[in-house]
Amino acid sequence: MISAKTIGKAVRDSRRALKLTQAELAEAIGKTPDAISQIERGVNVPSVETVAALSKELSVSIDNLIFPDTAPEQLSARGMRVRQGLSILTKLSDRDLEVAVRQLRAFSGD
Repeated sequence: MISAKTIGKAVRDSRRALKLTQAELAEAIGKTPDAISQIERGVNVPSVETVAALSKELSVSIDNLIFPDTAPEQLSARGMRVRQGLSILTKLSDRDLEVAVRQLRAFSGD
């Protein structure tokens, strides 16, 4: 069963893993810090649109936000760094993203 508290905990855990504040997450998805706080505390169930925005910003699937208990084991430290990198990359302009991809390819030897 889907519950507001379950979704809230998944949002909070994902946000903290990315070292984002509630204010930063709120700004990124066009909500107020109070709205994020209410979601994380399980006071309010986020709309479908908000869940989609949270999923994108937190680089986590919608399934993992709604059904976190069925998600794979906790990510390793490397997995968390990859997720943090994805979160940063999604915020870049197309031009900056292209530069970042070229730099990543140079580091990886591709």
